Parts: sequence; structure tokens; C-alpha cells
Amino acid sequence: MSPNANNSDASRAVLGVDIGGANLKYATTDNVCFERTFPMWTQHERLADQLVADIQRFDSIDSLAVTMTGELADCFPSRADGVREITQQVVDCTRRLSIRSVRFYGTDGSFYESGDTTANWERIAASNWHALASFVASQIAPNGLLVDIGSTTTDIIAIHQGRVMTDAATDHQRLANQALVYVGCRRTPVCSLLNRVAFRGEDVMVMKEFFATVDDARLIRRTQPEDPDDRDTANSQPRDWPSAKIRLARMIGLDHNQISDAEAIELSNQVIDAARQPIARAIHTWWSRLREHCDADPVLVLSGHGQDLVAIPADANVIDLREHMSAEVSRVAPAWAVAFLMKQQSNTHHAHSVSEQLG
Repeated sequence: MSPNANNSDASRAVLGVDIGGANLKYATTDNVCFERTFPMWTQHERLADQLVADIQRFDSIDSLAVTMTGELADCFPSRADGVREITQQVVDCTRRLSIRSVRFYGTDGSFYESGDTTANWERIAASNWHALASFVASQIAPNGLLVDIGSTTTDIIAIHQGRVMTDAATDHQRLANQALVYVGCRRTPVCSLLNRVAFRGEDVMVMKEFFATVDDARLIRRTQPEDPDDRDTANSQPRDWPSAKIRLARMIGLDHNQISDAEAIELSNQVIDAARQPIARAIHTWWSRLREHCDADPVLVLSGHGQDLVAIPADANVIDLREHMSAEVSRVAPAWAVAFLMKQQSNTHHAHSVSEQLG
């Protein structure tokens, strides 16, 4: 939905902001949302300016609920430094826009004031998955497996009796227990997925170079629409079928006119199969654990915009957030979730305050 939509309910709204390493995502609980590419590693010093420009597209924002993963960008000496700088730039943005309140979400389920983020940086860092899982656990599936596929990573989060099942909080811990798979539907390089491909009856080594990404394979397979105006690609050329074929052919040392369209599709199939495998292994691991703990059948909840990379367990009932909300909101689901959680918390505090006054 356009952020310029005329929605009277959006007045004095909470805006959820998900600050990633490659993208900025925004959403209100009224389903007004927006996202943009923002490579943190090349322009982190411009973050406040970009936030100001983006937030001005929304009507009457009263409060910000912020979650982040951008602190992992290698422009920062450490994740703690990343949390500190991102916090400072968000605060700068709110001052320039006269936004009344800003809170930062942590993996303990709490919201922190900006002055408390440095001491609690490990909770603030990489917290967006927890915000989405907390929303799903309370509102959609108290027993389920949330699979959220973004452009860079896949989060696989077990939910049992309305609570996040994993004790892992950091990216390192979640990588170790397969709650985080570093494969996404757009930015993952082909050379990180495959060492060799089958091509014309031969076993051909893949060039260890950033010539193409999984996004190109999905474009060639037409599992997502082309966007020729978008040049956020391996070679900064359009995100369309012909350009994707050029990029993919280069992975095996050929030009686009040296492979047929059918061969490009077959190469893409091999890329997608390779991308699906680590995601499938992690889903199988957590689905099996969840089945052991749940008396009732758990639900598989899909979020993000890479659902075609998910191998769905045969016994799973599926809820796709694209149908529960919308495709646009599903793409920015952690931003929407963190706005929902802060608004819910504010309403609870208000209700308690009114109850105390009446009492």
C-alpha cells in the first residue's frame, strides 16, 4: 500500500521501522507500508537523512518502534558500534521531524529508550525476527513454525504455547542451531550456493565471483516480476529476464548468446534447488522438534517474499501472511510487527493507568 494513502486512522500512528543492512522497511498497523534499498555498508553516514526523507512520506507519525539488523554491516568495527551509530542516527531523525517518542525493540521482548541501547546492545542487535515471532505467537499461531524469507536470510522460528521456542538470541547462536539460515531470495550469490553445475553433459565448475545471485535464477524462472528500473543487481544492470540471463551465463564463463533460454532455465533450477536445501534441512529439524512438543498439530506460517524457496512438510497446515495481511505487508512484516507490539504495549499501559485511576 502506498505510504501516501489517505487514511484517517493513520493519524498519530506508530510507525514500525526495520533497519537492515541492505534495506529499510516501514509499516504502520493500518497496513501503510514502504521499503527501499539502502546498502548500509556504503552510506551508513546518510542513514538519518534517508530516514527523514522516508518517514515524511507517512501522515502524522507520533512514535517510532525500531528494530534492526543493520549493525552487522561491515562498515561498523563491531556490532555494538553499529547499534550505537544506528541509534544516534534514529534519534537525530526524530528530533528533526519532532517525533514525540522512539523505542528500540530487544530480543527479550522489551522496548528500550535510546539511552539504554548501548548497555543492552546485544538484545537490540538482530531483533527483528523476535518481534515478528512474538506477533505470530500471540495473534496467529500459538503452536507453529514461522519461516520468514527475506532478500538475504531466512528465519526459522519455532513457537510453542504462545512463546518463542528457541533460547538463541544472537545471530551466532541462531546460525548454530539452524534458526537462522544465511540464504535469501535476492542477494545470495550463486557462487555461495553451488561449486559445480551440470551443463551439456559435463560437470562444470562455477566461477567464484559475484556475477549473479539467486535473484537472477528467480527472474529466469519467472517466480517474481521483472523490474527494469531496479538496478540493484550484481552488475548494476536491470532486474529483467535478458539481463539475468547475461549474469547467470557468466557464472560458467559464457555469454548470454552462447546458452539457450532452456539452458538458462535449467541452470536456474539448479541454483534454486541449491538454495532450498539448507532451508529445507533447518525446517525439517525444527518441525520435528515442534511435533515432539505439541499436543495439537502445529501450523507452518510463511512470511517475506521468497515462499517459493520453502519445501513445505507433507503434514503441515500453512498460513501465508501474504493472504492473512497482504503481499506488501508480508514483505515488511517485522516492521509491521514491531509497530503492533509497541501499540499493544501502549494500549495495555493506558488501560492499567485508567484502571488505577478508577480504583
